[in-house]
Amino acid sequence: MSQTRPMRRQPRSCPICGKPLPLPDARFCSDRCAQVDLGRWLSGSYAIPVREPEDPSEEA
Repeated sequence: MSQTRPMRRQPRSCPICGKPLPLPDARFCSDRCAQVDLGRWLSGSYAIPVREPEDPSEEA
């Protein structure tokens, strides 16, 4: 009978600086990186792309 091995998760890295995250559920490696990310959102550096209809009558 074969045994299934538990899948190992790749160690995640900080999206801002690339350093390894200190905890498995951490989003950033430090408060500084979290503040840099927040500043990018607030300044509009990050944006969700939208496709605007060419004709206003196409809106649903």
